[in-house]
Amino acid sequence: MVATVRALKMHSGGPTVTAGQPIPSEYSQENLELLAKGFVNLERHIGNALKFGIPVCVAVNRMKCDSEAEVQLLCRLSREAGASEAVVSSHWADGGEGARNLAEAVVRACSRSSNFRFLYPLEKSIEEK
Repeated sequence: MVATVRALKMHSGGPTVTAGQPIPSEYSQENLELLAKGFVNLERHIGNALKFGIPVCVAVNRMKCDSEAEVQLLCRLSREAGASEAVVSSHWADGGEGARNLAEAVVRACSRSSNFRFLYPLEKSIEEK
């Protein structure tokens, strides 16, 4: 599962982003409150994925304007929400080396035992599903 600090801040109910206008500074400066408020979006996605009985690994795509405190908060909240791993990835800036920790975390997640299950009986019709 992939997340960015900025995207979660935008899910917080913060300032409106308008096409053609500069992005409000709340999204490019450290703002732990907006991040925590917007995290409920990712928390729901983690919870939904866990219902399938598989480990969840969160990739935090780190951008240049993300503070260390924001990244650490996002990782901590992700683990508290049930993710088995929450790993920072900086491949956009550091190439393959910036994705190494993420790749290793995905391998670990795939190596964990799981109890995959569908959330509905497969024999149900498309309409019933």
